[in-house]
Amino acid sequence: MVNLQTNRQHQILEEVNREGGIVISRIATRLGVSEMTVRRDLKRMADQGLLVRVHGGAVAAGARFDQRLASNTGAKAKATRKLRPFVRDTGTVYLDGSTTMLNLVGQLKRSVGLQIATNNAETFRRLAAEPHIDPILIGGRLDRRTDNLVGPLALRSIESLAFDAAFFSTWGLSAELGPMEVTVEDAEVKEQVARRSQAVYLAVDHNKFNVTAAGSWRPDPQKTTLVTDLAPADTRLEPFVKQFGNIV
Repeated sequence: MVNLQTNRQHQILEEVNREGGIVISRIATRLGVSEMTVRRDLKRMADQGLLVRVHGGAVAAGARFDQRLASNTGAKAKATRKLRPFVRDTGTVYLDGSTTMLNLVGQLKRSVGLQIATNNAETFRRLAAEPHIDPILIGGRLDRRTDNLVGPLALRSIESLAFDAAFFSTWGLSAELGPMEVTVEDAEVKEQVARRSQAVYLAVDHNKFNVTAAGSWRPDPQKTTLVTDLAPADTRLEPFVKQFGNIV
């Protein structure tokens, strides 16, 4: 029994570190165990500091951007290709702290006069390495569950900015509740940015459909485009049509 438990926890930890996070219901199905068993495993591993528990799952403990960049590369590359035409070469835009947006940074080398804001230190560092981009780091408290800067200071910083466009990914997408984040604080920042943006683009891998978490936010459907790895006519997108003015 102990060996089985150790092997299972090893598999869980490998996936958390590779993907950046897991959803309890999905890992339980894949391992052929109950969700309660997975919850007990997550508690033990969280007590050891191996991961951080969040509503409905767990995320990696500490920054593991390089590992996360290497996961789901096909879906992220597809999302990046779909997003690039929407990024202006000038103006002010926002990129969230997701690895999908980090992939997008590499596509902006020819942009001139583009000002980009983010609340993620690693994204800011990579933006600062591009000489033609003027980067802005949104200040705030570091949330080690997401490696993003959040809280009242971040929200006040955003109030002083206006964006031509904002680009986000998300932990999950619910047909009833909208985009879902592992923390309420991250959802607050994204909703504030979306309100101050003329256009919003949300990139979501279809595997995140109907995944829920602690925080939710609602971008304005009339100015929001949903970008997925699916063809726009795919029937799996039908539950989300009312939430978004455009799906590509």
